[in-house]
Formats: sequence, C-alpha cells, structure tokens
Amino acid sequence: MSGLIIVYTILNFILVMKNFFQTMIAVCVFCLTITSLQAGDVPEKGFSVYPNPVDRGALLTIEIPEDRNEMTVLLYNTVGKVINTYKTTNKKIEFNAPETSGIYLLRFVENKKVVVVEKIIVKES
Repeated sequence: MSGLIIVYTILNFILVMKNFFQTMIAVCVFCLTITSLQAGDVPEKGFSVYPNPVDRGALLTIEIPEDRNEMTVLLYNTVGKVINTYKTTNKKIEFNAPETSGIYLLRFVENKKVVVVEKIIVKES
C-alpha cells in the first residue's frame, strides 16, 4: 500500500511541475513579446488610458491620436493570455475593466506593428 502512495505522490509532483513549467514558458514568451520593440519603435505620444488605476469592472476609456488609422488593441493578463481584443473604428474606445484585480497590458497594433504598450492596474473597489 505504501508503494502505491509513493507512486501516486510522484505522479502528482510530476503533474504539478509540468503545469508550473508550462506557466513559466508562457510568462517568458509573453515578456519577450511585450519587451521586444523593433528598431524604430518608440512609444508614441497622444495615447490616453484612463482612469488608471481603475476599479474592477469600472469603465475604462482609451483615446487614440487623430493621426492614427484603424488599430487593434489587445488586453493581456500577466501570464500572456489575451483577455480581449478591440478594433478601433473611431478615436475612443470604452469598455469595462476586468473583474479580477491585477496588472494588465494593452498592446496597440497598427498595420501588424506594435505601436504602444500601456500598463493598466485594476484595483479592488
């Protein structure tokens, strides 16, 4: 019976480590993706994200400069998972902040090129 418990414990440990390493790989890929600005990628002025910090579920507003074309705005959590995607058809986007408090990233993409990455903080109400 104790041999079965040892095997069960080892299998559980392997499963936990597998999940841990998958999460760590996702975080590393996310960090590399977010921090790897290409040559000439300088954060642009004129992008506004407010309020920041924002309460959980509260209205979040993004204003995009007038000289920008249609953009895609991706909302990421800290593990690199895309939480939501927004397409800009005008110069202002409003949506409810995530219900889970924490740090999130907004990635602004225009013509398949990352233009700006903004950090937002979602706090407890």
